[in-house]
Amino acid sequence: MVSIIVPNYNHEPYLRKRLDSIFSQTYGDFEVILLDDCSTDNSVSILQEYAERPQVSHFIINKENSGGPFKQWKKGIELSKSDYIWIAESDDYSDTSFLERLIPFFKKGIGIVFSGLTIVEQNNSKDYVALEEGFHKGTHLLSAEMITGNLFINANCVLFNKKYISKSQLTKICDFKICGDWSLWNHILTKSNVYFVKEPLSFYRKHQSATTENLYNNQLFYKEAIKVAKVCINFLGNYYHHNARAIRFYGELVRSSKLSEAIKAELLKLINATFKPNFYINLFRRIVRKLKSAR
Repeated sequence: MVSIIVPNYNHEPYLRKRLDSIFSQTYGDFEVILLDDCSTDNSVSILQEYAERPQVSHFIINKENSGGPFKQWKKGIELSKSDYIWIAESDDYSDTSFLERLIPFFKKGIGIVFSGLTIVEQNNSKDYVALEEGFHKGTHLLSAEMITGNLFINANCVLFNKKYISKSQLTKICDFKICGDWSLWNHILTKSNVYFVKEPLSFYRKHQSATTENLYNNQLFYKEAIKVAKVCINFLGNYYHHNARAIRFYGELVRSSKLSEAIKAELLKLINATFKPNFYINLFRRIVRKLKSAR
């Protein structure tokens, strides 16, 4: 069984296509949890139509907006009956074989199975392939990919096993406005591995407000990304080259952004305070180890 969580806020134009792609899945063993975050458009009327379907286990309308998506994620995960979770974002949609293709790869030790996706923009679309198809070790992805970016760029292409999520981590994602998903994936990767299905079975609508350029000119993004990267590096063991990479990567992004000089200075100070102490500590430890081995 799969628990499908649909967190919605003001996505009336896309909602029917989203829901039709869920209820048409060729893999039929699922429940649907519909969550509306106090939408001001006609979303609730559309959700009410689909809420009558037998697969819908919960339909909850918030009286006040929660202020971000991740409180809705937490609510849905806590309500879910299955260990296998799909956050089916309400403005995206999926191939009808999405679940059928991904579920068989949940073997022992696999915490995330995800597919390729098609990025749908206003005037064109393009496929996004994150990795080579197959098995990938979670700690390798943390080191190689997740310090400097979120490999899983859209939750709609991801199935995950909630048994790898602690209660404290589920609470922590609610502290984020932008990077809660990135924090959650990192947490799962510390405890499990990944299987990637290359075929683009998910469709991600990329709105103008969600472009990379806009993200990299958002002060809050940097503050949250630095926080996520720090936790990731701490788990990996504070290796000095991870800290050096983070200093270089985030420093270059900030310097090239369109943020004000005052905000840039504040963020660069935060980057140095976060990563430089560990960089020098671990560089010193590395030198000591080399000296000892040379004796």
